[in-house]
Amino acid sequence: MKYDIAIVGGGMVGAALAVSLQNSELRIVLIDAATSHANDHRLIALNYASVLFFKKLNLWADLAPHAEAINEVHVSNRGYFGTTRLTAKEMHIDHLGYVVPAKKINLALYEKLAELSHVKILYGTKVTELSQDPNEVEFTIQNQAEEKSLQASFLVAADGTFSTVRELLHIPTEMIDYQQKALVTITELLRGHHHIAYERFLTNGAIAMLPLTRQRAATIWSGDEKYIDELLKLSDEDFLKKLQEHFGYRLGKFIKTQQRFSYPLKFIKAKQQVKNRVILIGNAAHTVHPIAAQGLNVALSEVNLLANHFNEKTQALFTELPKIPMQKSVNLSHRLTQLFSADFFVINAARQLGMIGLDICLPVKKRFGKQTLGLL
Repeated sequence: MKYDIAIVGGGMVGAALAVSLQNSELRIVLIDAATSHANDHRLIALNYASVLFFKKLNLWADLAPHAEAINEVHVSNRGYFGTTRLTAKEMHIDHLGYVVPAKKINLALYEKLAELSHVKILYGTKVTELSQDPNEVEFTIQNQAEEKSLQASFLVAADGTFSTVRELLHIPTEMIDYQQKALVTITELLRGHHHIAYERFLTNGAIAMLPLTRQRAATIWSGDEKYIDELLKLSDEDFLKKLQEHFGYRLGKFIKTQQRFSYPLKFIKAKQQVKNRVILIGNAAHTVHPIAAQGLNVALSEVNLLANHFNEKTQALFTELPKIPMQKSVNLSHRLTQLFSADFFVINAARQLGMIGLDICLPVKKRFGKQTLGLL
């Protein structure tokens, strides 16, 4: 059978693209190696543009009860002077973004997909072979029940950091292993967070504390693999004590943390994002450090651009894929990682001055803010 679009990867990025095409008459197949996304423990900071994207898809009503607004971002460096603040008020918007549990985003997307008769979902299915000619992509899929060949006019790879599609196409990558992990948990607070998101840079890594519903904060602590592994082994009481010690009391007293999870951190960028009739998006094209919370937000901007392209094309003009300008946001995350990982006196001094200068110079801060909010 031939489809108009095959989407490989059923996580938030692939599912969002399928939902973005909800009003089209395109025949779409969504191929998902997983059988469920209900156990995704990540806590997602959606920027302003991503919130508008979910509103456009008519999904925000489902996400809003689980979302907490970010009205201010506070960035500091432990042991040094200099802070940077960015507020929604100075950006002339009502919020900078929202924090939403990933599993709630997945649930909303798949509830919508269940309503779309023109989207076929293949769970527990992998792509094992792939070839292209000027008119179509042919690929082999395999699951427990069968192996068969399918065709599509275009194929979109949203199959993550270790993309099978990217590997089958022999697309080279630039890869940097930060030899770091991100520890993710939820911290319960004695007082309210006032809708402020904090990024606290440490000598070894960083702690992000993002506002959640019910007087809680999403905690993302990134650092060297060995150090994060040690944090994972601590009792809840000892971990809470260490978190308070390293973060400080800007959020008041921490009273409890929930189960801890960890994820490896790498920088991976495909050297080719479009190859004939295949396009890579999301982590398949570029996996970035969570330091600037750009990963999913960049991916959703790609989804929006690609969906606009497909929705605007008639079948007669359905012949090419757009170029996706993702370079700036991807490089932002990588450069911030390099800047705040260096522990040299000159660099420390420079970044403190830079943070102060950014806070004082409103035009520069607004431009930086627009980039991180997806408004450039």
